Amino acid sequence: MIVYVAPGETRSVVLPYSEVCMYLQVAGRRMRCEIQAPDGRSPAVQLLDDDGRPFSFPITLGEAGFHRDGQGRIYTES
Repeated sequence: MIVYVAPGETRSVVLPYSEVCMYLQVAGRRMRCEIQAPDGRSPAVQLLDDDGRPFSFPITLGEAGFHRDGQGRIYTES
């Protein structure tokens, strides 16, 4: 099922086996992710620990398993 996510929203997802997720040792793990959209820059994903605090540094949409559709909307599959 496709779930659309707007900047500022938080979603719980199973992280993919991307190079960054494997480096951070979170690949295959379910974590909360916040979509961040800094002014004038591409959106990023901030991984959150169980207490809601930032986990490491923001990563790209693709590294966290998020994508863009033909209209530029951000989505993930759950």
